[in-house]
Amino acid sequence: MFGYWLAAVRRLAVAVLVVVLVTGGAAVVLLVTDGSGWAGALLQGVAVGVGWGAVFGCLIATSSTVQAARAASRYGLVLDERAAAVPAVGRVEVPIRPGTTPYQVTDTVLHALKGVPAPRVGEVVEFTHGRLAVRYAGPGDVAVALRVTVTTDGDTAAVEMTAAPAKALKKLDGGASWSVLAAVEPAVRDALLAEAGV
Repeated sequence: MFGYWLAAVRRLAVAVLVVVLVTGGAAVVLLVTDGSGWAGALLQGVAVGVGWGAVFGCLIATSSTVQAARAASRYGLVLDERAAAVPAVGRVEVPIRPGTTPYQVTDTVLHALKGVPAPRVGEVVEFTHGRLAVRYAGPGDVAVALRVTVTTDGDTAAVEMTAAPAKALKKLDGGASWSVLAAVEPAVRDALLAEAGV
């Protein structure tokens, strides 16, 4: 859990810097207009900015860590720092029978996704030759879009999966994208291996 919290703080670094600059700058302006000298106002402004930045970063990272822990436990996963990455990306490479098309692999992936008890596929948005997009209600209040791209090369299939918030890309999504991807990735791998007879 602490690994996720540290990763969340790193992802928030730019936002924290903005808070530090805005609040620190505002404090300097207020102190100078109240008659303080520039040196003292600058020193106090930096302290105010750093304080507010630290509070902001800790609150957001802690809130996201709690959400991510809930999302992970919902699907029986162990939370780690990879859950802070948005979007979450996974890749499965498996052997296939000669002549298997990307469409057949995509169909197998779709059936595997629909067979996972949790999370449940909410909507199939795209299903074409080598491309698949589905939506999940997601853990908590974050809807997750999962995009799958399938490529075949002789006797190998590569399945790339990208999970991200469906509505807007955020710096942190409370582990929703990672938890959906981590929950479905083993089922996809197992279904493809079973299809290949491995």
